[in-house]
Amino acid sequence: MKIDLTESATTLVAQLRNKAFTCEELLSACFDRVDALNPALNAVIWQDRESALSQARLCDAELARGTSRGPLHGLPITVKESFDLAGSPTTLGIPDCADDVKSQDSDVVARYRAAGGIVFGKTNVPLKLVEWQSFNAIYGSTSNPWDTTRTPGGSSGGSAVSVTTGMATLEAGSDIGSSIRNPAHYNGVFGLKPTWNAISMRGHLPDGWLGDIDIAVGGPITRSAEDLALAFGVLAGPSRFDASQWALALPPDHRTRLSQFRVGVMSANAACPIDAGYTSALETFADKLSASGATVVRDHHPKIDSEAHFTVYLKLLGAALSFGQSDEDCKKMQVPFADSAKDIQRVAGMRMSGLTLSHREWLALDNQRRQARLAFDAYFQDIDILIAPAAAGPAFPKDEAGLRGHRRIQINNHDQPEMQQLFWSGYSGVVGIPSVVGPMDQLGGLPVGYQGICGHGRDHTALAFARAVEREIVGYTPPPLIKS
Repeated sequence: MKIDLTESATTLVAQLRNKAFTCEELLSACFDRVDALNPALNAVIWQDRESALSQARLCDAELARGTSRGPLHGLPITVKESFDLAGSPTTLGIPDCADDVKSQDSDVVARYRAAGGIVFGKTNVPLKLVEWQSFNAIYGSTSNPWDTTRTPGGSSGGSAVSVTTGMATLEAGSDIGSSIRNPAHYNGVFGLKPTWNAISMRGHLPDGWLGDIDIAVGGPITRSAEDLALAFGVLAGPSRFDASQWALALPPDHRTRLSQFRVGVMSANAACPIDAGYTSALETFADKLSASGATVVRDHHPKIDSEAHFTVYLKLLGAALSFGQSDEDCKKMQVPFADSAKDIQRVAGMRMSGLTLSHREWLALDNQRRQARLAFDAYFQDIDILIAPAAAGPAFPKDEAGLRGHRRIQINNHDQPEMQQLFWSGYSGVVGIPSVVGPMDQLGGLPVGYQGICGHGRDHTALAFARAVEREIVGYTPPPLIKS
């Protein structure tokens, strides 16, 4: 049987159980796909094929005996470079860390492996994980499989490309500024930014750093909504610091039809203008939801001040990313934005200002965040999911020169700061609530997705909605380079 690497991981693992092909054959097919496409795309930047083949053969022997390691038994998996994988370096693209080989798995890798997954490689990231592109001095630049002149997104850009092209069956990314959602949107696949702290981030931080990072989460990137649910079921759970006092108890959601959902729509916001074609696509998507029986509410949004909410996010984002930095380093990072244009200062300058917040200032911002959370809680009492943009438009042309904060992109024939798109990251991210991204349409041959935001702890509602959209409206489409 020819192995179709555009199939979902859910389908592939069922085929393994039914002995349509072996685990070794599936892994070898993924290796062949890497060999064929990775030279042009540069998504998978580290592999251990020998160990993976040994694991695949063990998985085959176990299946022959009628035993299974778990729901991912035999599935080839890659993970974002920032997740520790025993025997591989974790560099975050920092040249001085090129030889920093880890001796232990991160919790994300360990949970994928415990469920039977074969984690054979790692995927590319931008320097220090702070870009919506994926390039660094160690591993080079990753390209979008729909158009290699375009960004694949970041910071989980390599992750999304790996899954999109069938180099792997599942991936794991991390997200503090849309680093799961943005690459899923740019590549036409699915990504889940879960409720904050629903997935342990142990092993995603520098050695010796044990505290959680505000806003940051880990989550799956997949080719199907069913796979998101499969992977989230494996990855969800507390770290060792929380496991002694709480167990994850997210409410289930058994809905299967779009007609069972009440959907809010926010296709635009003055805080970040978006491409007119993308706005139109979101509105058309809302019409399709309505035609499928969903209750669509267009003029009802959370009662927050969008500009103030964006400011809170940018400052707390800066504070969250200050860990491990000296006072001198933080002040140096602020210098390039001190005399910038007002629109650059509004976003990049504001984000950098968070690097040097006093604890008193942080507490005040955290209180504002909690007030916003109450507004979202009230909104989601009668709305199941809020559809919003994932970015300002489809993947933009690669631009790897200079500082990200000074770069601009064209939206509706006007320049705007590339970082302004962080508004769509922080809208849900700063209050720790789940967001799912799924494919929705194409603009100029490039995929665009919807962002579906749910109430706190309602990850399974986000997943149920994405599965219903996938069944009734649209799902993953392979990029042209793998359709043959």
